[in-house]
Amino acid sequence: MRRVTAIALLALILACAKHEAAPPKTYVDSKRGVQFEYPSDWTAEELKEQNVLLLSSPVQEANWQTNIFIELRKDLDAAQTADQRLATLADNLARKKSGFALQSSRLFTHKSGMPAGELIYTHTSQGVPLTERELVLWLRDGRTLFVTGSAVTSLSTKYASQLNVVFDSVRPRE
Repeated sequence: MRRVTAIALLALILACAKHEAAPPKTYVDSKRGVQFEYPSDWTAEELKEQNVLLLSSPVQEANWQTNIFIELRKDLDAAQTADQRLATLADNLARKKSGFALQSSRLFTHKSGMPAGELIYTHTSQGVPLTERELVLWLRDGRTLFVTGSAVTSLSTKYASQLNVVFDSVRPRE
């Protein structure tokens, strides 16, 4: 009887134990001159026709697959202040995205030491309500790195820590 109780107790402990997430992978993107970490179960795919790198969650929920797009562009607005650049980006997004609603906007110094801007907004894509986070890093070489994370609004809290792995670690390549 004690053996059965011990086995049952062990099974209960194992069922309730938190499983540690695997350590993130490191991606060195020589095309964009950046590197970052991303969740180990996500995939990274170069979309050559769009000139972006796509990181995707392995799970599709609520008709959407949480993802991150990474794109490098030449900075065409170098004469504008950072505030003006971020406001212009928000205006452009509002024109392009159905049901766009800006949740927050801020300027800050990114963990990489680079000047950065961030927009968090909601909109609808293909009938799916999304929350997106757009990180803008103004690189020293006159280019701008855009990191855009997208999740179903009702699941955005669930995926926040996974998105943060990339957002917090992205930096110019060493």
